[in-house]
Amino acid sequence: MKRALGRVWAWLNRWFHWIALVGVVIGLTLAVRGQWGAITHLDWAGSWKVILASAVFFAAAPLGQACTFWIILRLLGARAPFGEAMVIWAHSYVLRYAPSGALAVVFRVRGRSRLKATREQILAAEAYEHLGSMTAGACACLLGFAALRSGPPWLGLAVAVPVVCVAVLVRPAFLGRWAQVFLRRFGIETPILRGRQLTIVVGVNLVAWIGTGLGFLILLNGLTNEASPGLMWAIATYSVAYLIGFVVPFLPGGLGAREGALIAVLAPRYGAGAATGVALVTRLAVTLGEVLAVCAIWVPYYLTRRLRGTLGTDSLVEDDLR
Repeated sequence: MKRALGRVWAWLNRWFHWIALVGVVIGLTLAVRGQWGAITHLDWAGSWKVILASAVFFAAAPLGQACTFWIILRLLGARAPFGEAMVIWAHSYVLRYAPSGALAVVFRVRGRSRLKATREQILAAEAYEHLGSMTAGACACLLGFAALRSGPPWLGLAVAVPVVCVAVLVRPAFLGRWAQVFLRRFGIETPILRGRQLTIVVGVNLVAWIGTGLGFLILLNGLTNEASPGLMWAIATYSVAYLIGFVVPFLPGGLGAREGALIAVLAPRYGAGAATGVALVTRLAVTLGEVLAVCAIWVPYYLTRRLRGTLGTDSLVEDDLR
């Protein structure tokens, strides 16, 4: 079994850049196909400014998540440089659009020498990054609806409560140490974060939710004729769709599941037709925000490398995929 896995890993290393390219193309094609209704039916003459403005705020969440990846690696004992961690995260973030998202993990593991981290530290950072992001979304959902003095929809509650419970249970004082000892019996050394360290990760993601809420609020106010629901309502409502899209497997970026959940929570206030339009345009704005976030990481990094004269003659993408 170990030998077979070794052969598979060697094959992936040899053909990784082509596999990654094909995977991302397929994933992005599915994403564009899912957004085609918004792209073709939107009144671009009156809406493009609203979409671009919201996209700027939607970029806050991926940038916050990128920072937590570096923070987690440092907390786990890796001496990861900030610039390298951010750009490797940005590449893997694009690769998550490939079906299943497995290529993103492979890319991070391949870059472990640049991150000055072990395979175990990178895999643990991957898990903690997603846990921190999901826990922040769950807190945004629960705190948002609590501030509105209304109960969250059962769909959001069914995801938010278990996520918070998992975040508490993985602390060393609860199941974290037990899981570490259990995995060590199989030769797997898994570093774990303390409770207060995980709180830092969740806190960074939670602050980024302010930007997400503002981005969603701009869309709601700009695309509908209803009175402004307020920032807290926008955060609480979008958090439900975010959580649903996060937990549904094998969908690039929660494609489809997030839109369906968003329509369900928006329909009582805006009606099914308007809710569907807002959900589709929100996906478009979020995608543009992700592009802005990735560019905000890539551009300064590669400009700095060129100015320092450290970039070779190969293309930038090939240089990072080797």
